[in-house]
Amino acid sequence: MDPIERIDKATAFAAEKVKGVAGNQLSKSTPCSEFDVRSLLNHVIGGLAMLTTAARGEKGAMPEGDQFGSDPGADYERRRAELIAALGADGVLDRNWEIPFATMPGAVMANIALMEHLTHAWDVAKATGQDTALPADLVAECLQVVTPMDAMLRTPGVCGPAIKMAGDASEQDKLIAFMGRQP
Repeated sequence: MDPIERIDKATAFAAEKVKGVAGNQLSKSTPCSEFDVRSLLNHVIGGLAMLTTAARGEKGAMPEGDQFGSDPGADYERRRAELIAALGADGVLDRNWEIPFATMPGAVMANIALMEHLTHAWDVAKATGQDTALPADLVAECLQVVTPMDAMLRTPGVCGPAIKMAGDASEQDKLIAFMGRQP
């Protein structure tokens, strides 16, 4: 699958999970231990803005404060549309993107965006009682992307340690466990 198509599909999937969050669920804890639902939504919605800025060739910064109003689903969708539009520029994945923690090739950032939004969609779904089934094609693509990034993912503040899974576990459970979450 094309990297931009992966981002489009992963963020569209995540948008559905964000739309499913009720106002009374914002203080619920998530499988990502550093975030409750509110702070996780701020992270992913703010992350879309950072990625968009970097994709446009500017230095991306993580926005501060609340990134959504009374309708986080609409705010996520608006930022998602801005990112998808920015990804339409010629050569966007061929040049470096500047983000707060590094300057990285656009193709690498596309992989990170896939991982972030697919994994955090699962976090949101799990925390808010939504269906946690992820699209199988995105799970397969994400596993291929994250496996070589194991050392980087174990850096403090990125992901927790991978959880061991039985060899016959589903691909989704293997991905979720690899990302440091209990499936």
